[in-house]
Amino acid sequence: MNILFIGYSSIVQKRVIPALSVIPSITRVDVASLSSASKISLPYKYKGEIFDDYDTALAKSRADLVYISTVNSKHAKWAEKALLRGFHVIVDKPAFTDFETTKNLAELARKSGLCLSEATVYAFHPQIQAIRNIYSETKSGPTRLTAVFSFPPLKPDDFRYKKYLGGGALLDLGSYAVSVGRLFFGEEPEKVFCRICSYGGSDNVETSFSMLAAYKGGRSMVGHFGFDTEYSNYLGLIGPTVYAAIERIFTTPAEMENEIQVRHRNTCAVIKVPKADSFSIYMQKVIEAVQGGDHKYLIENLLSDARVLHRMRSAALLKE
Repeated sequence: MNILFIGYSSIVQKRVIPALSVIPSITRVDVASLSSASKISLPYKYKGEIFDDYDTALAKSRADLVYISTVNSKHAKWAEKALLRGFHVIVDKPAFTDFETTKNLAELARKSGLCLSEATVYAFHPQIQAIRNIYSETKSGPTRLTAVFSFPPLKPDDFRYKKYLGGGALLDLGSYAVSVGRLFFGEEPEKVFCRICSYGGSDNVETSFSMLAAYKGGRSMVGHFGFDTEYSNYLGLIGPTVYAAIERIFTTPAEMENEIQVRHRNTCAVIKVPKADSFSIYMQKVIEAVQGGDHKYLIENLLSDARVLHRMRSAALLKE
């Protein structure tokens, strides 16, 4: 499996490329960067090529899969070009800045028999299944979810403060907000409510939001997300007989042995989750889907999250 990176972002450098080292089927990695091509040094085992132009990379790379990691506003342009050239595609979250674009590119991928996936990697960490197992073993399910992912302000020149680059908390953190319900309720909400809590930066983008999603059967999810507070990264799940809580759910370090705090019929326990690299696991799952031709679920996840995010953004705009 050969991979081409369009964009050499910090997440690609620090998490994605290192995560590939445990996937034996990856034999070549190419990178295209507009600003730092001359400074890139890949691990020798990949024997890849470095490009200083994205179009040239798409024309000359022998990759099977393209990973797009540019600023948000450029994702759609390069995803479309990659799909039209016959590449399978992964896009950093947020994949695209509007639902219509997501729908059109998903349809293009489907008609072309290609994979299109949003890299919401936390969803592939084993701790997600461990939480599900806690509820299945007690023959119950969660009915209330509370998610928080908020952190201190970014540097003033960060692209997430720029509207024209696809900035703002709703796009940057919205994929976490909308995917939690999909993971633990297995469906989209009946109603979505959202309130922008703060604005900031030179473009006065939204820097935090709170949301409520209502699901069938009286189930609900409440979330608080942004970049204007002290750091918090947490998920709590409440069911008829079980409460579970976990820290660092959205960005669990690969070297971290995480813990799930559980209370079942007023008895407390701690369940250890072994160390795992969610980026490695996600990349392996996508590669397996591509090789097996079974990547329909990745497109469905992308579309589902994009639909709910569109509804959430619409609800936020109505309240401004």
